[in-house]
Amino acid sequence: MPSSSSTVELPRRLTRTQKRLADKSLECLEADTRSTAHEEGKKRRKKEKPLQLSLYVRWYSPSGKTKVNRLLLRPVTSVEALEGISKNLVSRAFPESERPDYLTSEEFLKFTPTDDFMSLPGEILRTEFRLVVTHDGWEYTVLERELGAHRDPLRKMLVTVIEFESNAMMVGHLGLRVSLIAYPVVSVKKSFLEGIERELRTNPDFKGKL
Repeated sequence: MPSSSSTVELPRRLTRTQKRLADKSLECLEADTRSTAHEEGKKRRKKEKPLQLSLYVRWYSPSGKTKVNRLLLRPVTSVEALEGISKNLVSRAFPESERPDYLTSEEFLKFTPTDDFMSLPGEILRTEFRLVVTHDGWEYTVLERELGAHRDPLRKMLVTVIEFESNAMMVGHLGLRVSLIAYPVVSVKKSFLEGIERELRTNPDFKGKL
Protein backbone atom coordinates (compact mmCIF):
# COMPACT_ATOMS: atom_id res chain seq x y z
CA MET A 1 0.00 0.00 0.00
CA PRO A 2 1.59 3.21 -1.07
CA SER A 3 2.35 5.50 1.73
CA SER A 4 0.95 9.01 1.64
CA SER A 5 2.80 11.92 3.01
CA SER A 6 1.61 15.43 3.75
CA THR A 7 3.66 18.49 4.25
CA VAL A 8 2.81 20.75 7.16
CA GLU A 9 4.04 24.33 6.79
CA LEU A 10 5.27 25.58 10.10
CA PRO A 11 4.67 29.26 10.90
CA ARG A 12 7.66 31.31 10.12
CA ARG A 13 8.97 33.77 12.63
CA LEU A 14 9.12 37.28 11.26
CA THR A 15 12.44 38.92 11.28
CA ARG A 16 12.76 42.28 12.98
CA THR A 17 12.90 43.98 9.60
CA GLN A 18 9.75 42.24 8.39
CA LYS A 19 7.95 43.12 11.65
CA ARG A 20 8.90 46.76 11.29
CA LEU A 21 7.60 46.77 7.71
CA ALA A 22 4.34 45.10 8.79
CA ASP A 23 3.87 47.60 11.61
CA LYS A 24 4.62 50.42 9.19
CA SER A 25 2.02 49.15 6.71
CA LEU A 26 -0.55 48.93 9.51
CA GLU A 27 0.20 52.50 10.58
CA CYS A 28 -0.19 53.71 7.00
CA LEU A 29 -3.51 51.88 6.69
CA GLU A 30 -4.79 53.44 9.92
CA ALA A 31 -3.62 56.87 8.80
CA ASP A 32 -5.36 56.47 5.43
CA THR A 33 -8.55 55.40 7.21
CA ARG A 34 -8.44 58.43 9.51
CA SER A 35 -7.69 60.73 6.58
CA THR A 36 -10.59 59.33 4.55
CA ALA A 37 -12.99 59.70 7.48
CA HIS A 38 -11.77 63.26 8.04
CA GLU A 39 -12.27 64.20 4.39
CA GLU A 40 -15.74 62.65 4.35
CA GLY A 41 -16.62 64.62 7.47
CA LYS A 42 -15.40 67.84 5.87
CA LYS A 43 -17.42 67.18 2.72
CA ARG A 44 -20.52 66.40 4.80
CA ARG A 45 -20.15 69.59 6.85
CA LYS A 46 -19.52 71.60 3.69
CA LYS A 47 -22.64 70.15 2.09
CA GLU A 48 -24.79 71.01 5.12
CA LYS A 49 -25.41 74.71 4.70
CA PRO A 50 -26.02 76.79 7.82
CA LEU A 51 -29.65 77.46 8.64
CA GLN A 52 -31.15 80.69 7.34
CA LEU A 53 -33.33 82.44 9.91
CA SER A 54 -35.99 85.08 9.35
CA LEU A 55 -38.15 87.01 11.78
CA TYR A 56 -41.68 87.78 10.63
CA VAL A 57 -43.10 90.79 12.48
CA ARG A 58 -46.86 91.28 12.36
CA TRP A 59 -48.28 94.60 13.50
CA TYR A 60 -51.92 95.04 14.52
CA SER A 61 -53.37 98.55 14.41
CA PRO A 62 -56.32 99.77 16.55
CA SER A 63 -58.46 99.83 13.39
CA GLY A 64 -57.93 96.09 12.86
CA LYS A 65 -55.45 96.38 10.00
CA THR A 66 -52.34 94.22 9.97
CA LYS A 67 -48.95 94.62 8.37
CA VAL A 68 -46.32 91.89 8.04
CA ASN A 69 -42.59 92.56 7.74
CA ARG A 70 -39.97 89.93 7.01
CA LEU A 71 -36.53 90.53 8.47
CA LEU A 72 -33.65 88.36 7.30
CA LEU A 73 -31.36 87.55 10.22
CA ARG A 74 -27.61 87.14 10.25
CA PRO A 75 -25.63 85.73 13.18
CA VAL A 76 -23.36 87.90 15.32
CA THR A 77 -20.88 86.62 17.87
CA SER A 78 -21.91 89.23 20.46
CA VAL A 79 -23.55 92.64 20.77
CA GLU A 80 -20.07 94.15 20.45
CA ALA A 81 -20.01 92.78 16.89
CA LEU A 82 -23.02 94.89 15.89
CA GLU A 83 -22.42 97.68 13.41
CA GLY A 84 -23.88 101.05 12.48
CA ILE A 85 -27.25 102.12 13.84
CA SER A 86 -27.88 98.80 15.58
CA LYS A 87 -24.67 99.13 17.58
CA ASN A 88 -25.47 102.73 18.58
CA LEU A 89 -29.03 101.90 19.62
CA VAL A 90 -28.00 98.97 21.82
CA SER A 91 -25.14 100.94 23.39
CA ARG A 92 -27.50 103.77 24.34
CA ALA A 93 -30.36 101.58 25.52
CA PHE A 94 -28.23 99.05 27.41
CA PRO A 95 -25.06 100.33 29.11
CA GLU A 96 -22.48 97.55 29.28
CA SER A 97 -22.83 97.14 33.06
CA GLU A 98 -26.63 96.85 32.84
CA ARG A 99 -27.12 94.48 29.93
CA PRO A 100 -29.55 91.59 30.48
CA ASP A 101 -28.27 88.03 30.28
CA TYR A 102 -29.87 87.33 26.92
CA LEU A 103 -27.51 89.92 25.41
CA THR A 104 -24.39 88.58 27.13
CA SER A 105 -24.86 84.89 27.98
CA GLU A 106 -23.45 82.15 25.75
CA GLU A 107 -26.70 80.25 26.34
CA PHE A 108 -28.25 82.53 23.72
CA LEU A 109 -27.29 82.80 20.06
CA LYS A 110 -27.49 86.37 18.79
CA PHE A 111 -28.83 87.51 15.44
CA THR A 112 -29.39 90.92 13.89
CA PRO A 113 -31.64 91.91 10.96
CA THR A 114 -30.08 92.92 7.67
CA ASP A 115 -32.39 95.98 7.79
CA ASP A 116 -31.39 98.29 10.63
CA PHE A 117 -34.83 99.82 11.22
CA MET A 118 -38.34 100.31 9.85
CA SER A 119 -40.81 103.18 9.76
CA LEU A 120 -43.83 102.80 12.03
CA PRO A 121 -47.09 103.20 10.10
CA GLY A 122 -48.86 104.64 13.15
CA GLU A 123 -50.06 103.35 16.48
CA ILE A 124 -49.41 99.65 17.00
CA LEU A 125 -51.83 97.85 19.28
CA ARG A 126 -50.11 94.45 19.28
CA THR A 127 -46.99 92.84 17.83
CA GLU A 128 -46.50 89.18 16.98
CA PHE A 129 -43.21 87.50 16.11
CA ARG A 130 -42.70 84.35 14.06
CA LEU A 131 -39.26 82.73 13.83
CA VAL A 132 -38.83 80.92 10.52
CA VAL A 133 -36.01 78.60 9.45
CA THR A 134 -35.28 77.99 5.77
CA HIS A 135 -33.83 74.55 4.99
CA ASP A 136 -33.47 73.01 1.51
CA GLY A 137 -35.75 75.71 0.12
CA TRP A 138 -38.55 75.02 2.61
CA GLU A 139 -39.69 77.37 5.33
CA TYR A 140 -40.47 76.03 8.81
CA THR A 141 -42.15 78.10 11.49
CA VAL A 142 -40.36 77.02 14.65
CA LEU A 143 -41.62 79.60 17.13
CA GLU A 144 -44.49 82.06 17.50
CA ARG A 145 -44.95 84.57 20.28
CA GLU A 146 -46.28 88.02 21.12
CA LEU A 147 -44.22 90.96 22.24
CA GLY A 148 -43.55 90.78 25.99
CA ALA A 149 -41.26 88.51 28.00
CA HIS A 150 -44.22 87.05 29.91
CA ARG A 151 -45.42 85.53 26.63
CA ASP A 152 -42.38 83.25 26.45
CA PRO A 153 -41.67 81.89 29.96
CA LEU A 154 -39.13 79.40 28.59
CA ARG A 155 -37.26 82.30 26.95
CA LYS A 156 -36.66 80.47 23.69
CA MET A 157 -36.51 83.81 21.86
CA LEU A 158 -36.13 87.35 23.17
CA VAL A 159 -36.35 90.29 20.78
CA THR A 160 -34.81 93.65 21.60
CA VAL A 161 -37.23 96.41 20.54
CA ILE A 162 -36.16 100.06 20.38
CA GLU A 163 -38.38 102.90 19.16
CA PHE A 164 -36.86 106.25 18.25
CA GLU A 165 -37.49 109.32 16.13
CA SER A 166 -35.59 110.90 13.29
CA ASN A 167 -35.83 114.04 11.19
CA ALA A 168 -36.64 113.55 7.51
CA MET A 169 -35.64 116.43 5.21
CA MET A 170 -38.37 117.83 3.00
CA VAL A 171 -38.67 120.46 0.27
CA GLY A 172 -38.12 123.93 1.71
CA HIS A 173 -35.79 122.60 4.43
CA LEU A 174 -38.74 121.71 6.63
CA GLY A 175 -38.22 118.88 9.06
CA LEU A 176 -40.68 116.07 9.68
CA ARG A 177 -40.48 113.85 12.74
CA VAL A 178 -40.55 110.21 11.69
CA SER A 179 -41.24 107.39 14.14
CA LEU A 180 -38.91 104.45 13.62
CA ILE A 181 -38.52 101.04 15.21
CA ALA A 182 -35.59 98.64 15.30
CA TYR A 183 -35.07 95.05 16.40
CA PRO A 184 -31.27 95.17 16.66
CA VAL A 185 -30.78 91.87 18.52
CA VAL A 186 -32.78 88.67 18.32
CA SER A 187 -31.59 86.27 21.02
CA VAL A 188 -32.49 82.60 20.54
CA LYS A 189 -31.76 79.99 23.20
CA LYS A 190 -28.88 77.86 21.92
CA SER A 191 -30.28 74.52 23.12
CA PHE A 192 -33.61 75.24 21.43
CA LEU A 193 -32.08 76.13 18.07
CA GLU A 194 -29.72 73.15 18.18
CA GLY A 195 -32.74 70.90 18.73
CA ILE A 196 -34.47 72.44 15.72
CA GLU A 197 -31.40 71.94 13.54
CA ARG A 198 -31.05 68.33 14.65
CA GLU A 199 -34.69 67.62 13.77
CA LEU A 200 -34.35 69.28 10.38
CA ARG A 201 -31.28 67.26 9.45
CA THR A 202 -32.39 63.88 10.81
CA ASN A 203 -36.20 63.78 10.87
CA PRO A 204 -37.80 63.76 7.38
CA ASP A 205 -41.25 64.15 8.98
CA PHE A 206 -40.39 67.33 10.87
CA LYS A 207 -43.08 69.94 10.25
CA GLY A 208 -41.89 72.86 12.32
CA LYS A 209 -42.53 73.50 15.98
CA LEU A 210 -41.09 71.09 18.54
